Amino acid sequence: MNFTLKPKNILILFSTLTLIFLTLFYSSYIFDIQDNYLFDEYFNITREKNVPTFFSFSIMIFVAIVYYLMYKKTTKWKWFIISLFFIYLGFDDMFKIHEHLGSDLGEIVAEDALKTGFQSYYWQVVFVPLFAIFGLFIAYVTSREFWKEKNIKGIYILLGGFSLYAIAIILDFYEGTNSDFTWISNIFYTLSKNGIVELMRATEEAIEMLGGTLILVSLLKLKEVHISLN
Repeated sequence: MNFTLKPKNILILFSTLTLIFLTLFYSSYIFDIQDNYLFDEYFNITREKNVPTFFSFSIMIFVAIVYYLMYKKTTKWKWFIISLFFIYLGFDDMFKIHEHLGSDLGEIVAEDALKTGFQSYYWQVVFVPLFAIFGLFIAYVTSREFWKEKNIKGIYILLGGFSLYAIAIILDFYEGTNSDFTWISNIFYTLSKNGIVELMRATEEAIEMLGGTLILVSLLKLKEVHISLN
């Protein structure tokens, strides 16, 4: 049995799954089941090593596979390096590597100049510049391939994916500040500050999933992927 990953089908399927995970999380607060073991262990989008994080991991692995196939076709090492980067991002999604490792390193880096002025998660001091540099590099070299194919729509989709990642990082920064989120609590008056932070984390994770989905969809317009189950 053989089939091809169609960009439109992947967009619909992955976007739907993302919205389902996000809706489940929001519903857990509406119906007050956020502490339910089954939900928290297996379906909480903000936790590690469960169904949503495996889905996020899968998106990154699919992206890595497409870049690897581009490397196999062209033997250009840039595609292989980018493939490895997305493999790392997949495991990072699964185990929150940047948050665990980056927070410790960030505290060291931010000890003097930044510690008094930087009011968010310290992992961002270490990882955001690295992610930004590598993200711009990937967006640039991949956009050039679309340009060669005169596929402007692919460039828009690709940049849309990276833009969603940028929005997620901004949201993560705001989430980590010392804000009391008064304007949000005025709307959702039943939520505590911790509840608001959890909802922001869930939204951020969903935005990242959608960003990864758009990047994958754009790549599938550049390189067809055939899967055989024989």
